[in-house]
Amino acid sequence: MGKVLLCDDELALSRTLSRALRGVGHEVTTSDGPGGKAHLERERFDLVVTDIRMPEVNGFEILNLARASAPAMPVIAMSGSAEVADVVRAMHAGARDFLIKPFEVSLLKDAIAEILSPPPTPPAPAGKTSAAWRDEHAPFLLGQDASMLPVLQLVSQVADTRCTVLITGESGTGKELVARSLHVGSGRRDRPFVAVNCAAIPPALVESELFGHAKGAFTGATAARVGRFAQADGGTIFLDEIGEMEPGVQAKLLRLIQDGQLYPVGQEEPQTIDVRILAATNRNLENEVTSGRFRADLFWRLNVIPVELPPLRRRLSDIPLLVDGFVRNANERHKRRVAGLDADAMALLRAYAWPGNIRELENLIERLVIVKAAGALSVADLPAALRVPRATPASMAAASSPGIELPQSGTDLRAMLEAVEDRMITEALERTAGNKNRAAELLGLNRTTLVEKLRRRRQAGAPDTDG
Repeated sequence: MGKVLLCDDELALSRTLSRALRGVGHEVTTSDGPGGKAHLERERFDLVVTDIRMPEVNGFEILNLARASAPAMPVIAMSGSAEVADVVRAMHAGARDFLIKPFEVSLLKDAIAEILSPPPTPPAPAGKTSAAWRDEHAPFLLGQDASMLPVLQLVSQVADTRCTVLITGESGTGKELVARSLHVGSGRRDRPFVAVNCAAIPPALVESELFGHAKGAFTGATAARVGRFAQADGGTIFLDEIGEMEPGVQAKLLRLIQDGQLYPVGQEEPQTIDVRILAATNRNLENEVTSGRFRADLFWRLNVIPVELPPLRRRLSDIPLLVDGFVRNANERHKRRVAGLDADAMALLRAYAWPGNIRELENLIERLVIVKAAGALSVADLPAALRVPRATPASMAAASSPGIELPQSGTDLRAMLEAVEDRMITEALERTAGNKNRAAELLGLNRTTLVEKLRRRRQAGAPDTDG
C-alpha cells in the first residue's frame, strides 16, 4: 500500500476515488491543482494521480513538478477528454498510465497495484551476469556489440516476470528471437509459446484466429474453433507486427489485457485465461497513436517494458559472430562442410549497410554455404552487390574514423545522401526482380514509402528501374 496524492477539481469524483483507494489500504491526500502543487513542494508521495484539465494549475504542471521533485515518483494522468495530443504529451512527460473518464474505479486500483506492487523478480544468483543468463536460457540470442548489451541486460531482468513487453526495431533485427528468449527465461518455459504474425491474417479472420469462435457464430462456422490466445493459456503469446491490427480488434485485445477474460466470437460467456503478452512492431507506434491508427490506451498497456533492437548497421562488430553461427547452422541443415569466410570477404560484409538486417545476412550465408559446399568462402563467392565498393551508411560512418579524409568543403551532402539512397533502392529492386514488397522489406521501409520515393525519382527524371 502507498501514500497517494489525488489531484482533481471535481470534488465528487475525488471523494469517490479516495474512498475506493482507502478501502484497499492506501493513504490518500485529495486536492485541486494549486493545493496539489503545494503538497508536492513540501511532501513526498509514493504515487500521484492527477486530472489533466484543471483551472489555475493543470495536470501537466503537477506532472512536471512531481517528476522534478522526485524523478522516480510514478504519475497516473486522467482526463475527461480523449484528445490524443494530451495522452502523448502526458506520456512523454513521464506519466506511467493515462485513464479516460469515465472509467471503472477498478481500473485505477489495478493501475496503482501494478505500479506500486510490481511482480517480484527473483534475484540473480551471486555473480551471474546477463551473459551467463543468456548462456543458460537463450544461447541463440547472439551479440556482443556495445549496442546489444543494454538489450541483453533488460531481457535478462524482465524475462521471469508477468509484465508485457513491446519489442521494436527494423524488420529483420531479431524481434521474435528476443520474444522467445523472454519466454524460455521465464517460469512459463514449459508452457506453450504461440507466435502470431498479425499482418499475415486476413482482416475478416483476425478475431476468429486470435480469440476463437463458437459453433454457428457466422456462416461457415460448422465447429467451434480454439483461438491463438486460448492455445497459449498458461504460456506466452507473441503478437508480431501488432501495428497492423485493426481498431476493432485492438479494442477487444485491450479488454482481454485488462480483464484477463477471453470472449470467442459468438460466445456470450467469457473464458478466463492466463497469458503473458509480448508484442513487436517495426512501426513507430507513438506516431500511429498521434495519427489515430492505433489506440493510445492499448499502446500504453503494451509498452510496459519497451525493448528496442538496434539495426545490424549499428552493430557491425557482431557480424563475425553471427556469420560463424549461421555457417555452422547451414552446414548442419544442408550437410555441407564450409569452413567460414576469409578475411577479405569478412571485411566486405562489415562494410555493407545491411538494409535487411540480420535476416538478410542469415539468408545470404545460407545461400553461400549451399552453393560452396566445402572450403572457405572468399570474395569471389560473394554477390556483386557486396564485391563492388560503394557508398553506404556504414562506409560513410566509417569516414569519421581517424585517418579517413572527409569530403572537401563545398561537397553537396544532400546530393551525396540522395545518390546513396538511389543506389540502394536500385539494388534492392534488382535483387528482388522489381518486387516492391520484397524490396521495401529489404530496405526496412514501408511499401508506401518506397513507392513515394520511386515517384519522386521519376519526377526528377531518374531512370525508371522499378519496372
